[in-house]
Amino acid sequence: MVATNGVKEKKGFRIPERTALITFEGTDYDGAEIQLRLSVSFAQFIALRESAQGEDQEGMARLFGDNVLMEWNLEDDAGQPIPATGDGMLAIPLDLTNLVVQHWVEAVAGVSAPLVPPSGDINTLAAASTAMGEG
Repeated sequence: MVATNGVKEKKGFRIPERTALITFEGTDYDGAEIQLRLSVSFAQFIALRESAQGEDQEGMARLFGDNVLMEWNLEDDAGQPIPATGDGMLAIPLDLTNLVVQHWVEAVAGVSAPLVPPSGDINTLAAASTAMGEG
């Protein structure tokens, strides 16, 4: 680094974007690939957590889809791509939604243990928010 008049030149630092590619081998969704953003802002994290802990599961799915979901290879029954957005999160089956959120929470927390099958409990999104608060 070059110093001018005894003052070091300041250089900016661009925060790298962390992502994860999740797959679902050994499940009914084997072959699905979903790219998720791990480096969400603290404000986005808080909004996701508050939404998941409250009654607004639709809001949580939309926030997740619009802020965390980057891309996926999911298609509907007619073979048309499902958009990788909040609306897309609302269009996929509940158990897949739960798996996606669970994978993301574990990736953000740095958990590398094998995932357990989903419980089918509709409150899994709210349970995932509890895990978000523990990280």
